[in-house]
Amino acid sequence: MPKIVDHEERRWELVRAVWAVIRERGVAGASVRAVARQAGWSPSSVQYYFSSQSQLLLFALRAISEAAERRLLAADLPGDPRGRALAQLERLLPTDPDARVATEIWVAFLSLVLVDDEAGELNAGDTRAVADLCREVLDELSAAGLVAEHRDLELETRLLHALFDGIALHSVTAPGLMPPDRIRQLLEYHLDHLR
Repeated sequence: MPKIVDHEERRWELVRAVWAVIRERGVAGASVRAVARQAGWSPSSVQYYFSSQSQLLLFALRAISEAAERRLLAADLPGDPRGRALAQLERLLPTDPDARVATEIWVAFLSLVLVDDEAGELNAGDTRAVADLCREVLDELSAAGLVAEHRDLELETRLLHALFDGIALHSVTAPGLMPPDRIRQLLEYHLDHLR
């Protein structure tokens, strides 16, 4: 009887291998051969799923977005608006090992988005998703009376998004200056000063 292969699980094995190689060698070092070695596969097995390094890298970039979406959809969010807002933002920031790896990979991919149209489109979609999350968070806080009436929600959305991206970048490029407790402190400070 032939062995049943779970192709989706095999692809995720490759994603984990790509992420490990990128963390060790950067995006340029994530060749099909290096990923195959990391995964314990033959290069031809990797090429069955991805015919080029570009396809492999774009799949890994998409996987980062999927992982972030899964973290956001987890059902255990606090009921109060401020706690909910804080939890939603923290889930996408590198406050735990999985989110840290995803953020490190995102930072490593930033150079690719400047030269690859498909990577640029993926990044633009992720950027819009974070902006939408920031707006949703602010709308919920505003509806709960936790944002002063004179605040411009469009401007506040852009400020929160910039804070979010800055925290993400600093947490992986200068982790000693941006540990998880500092991330929470900055988010709480910002949310509290919206009143």
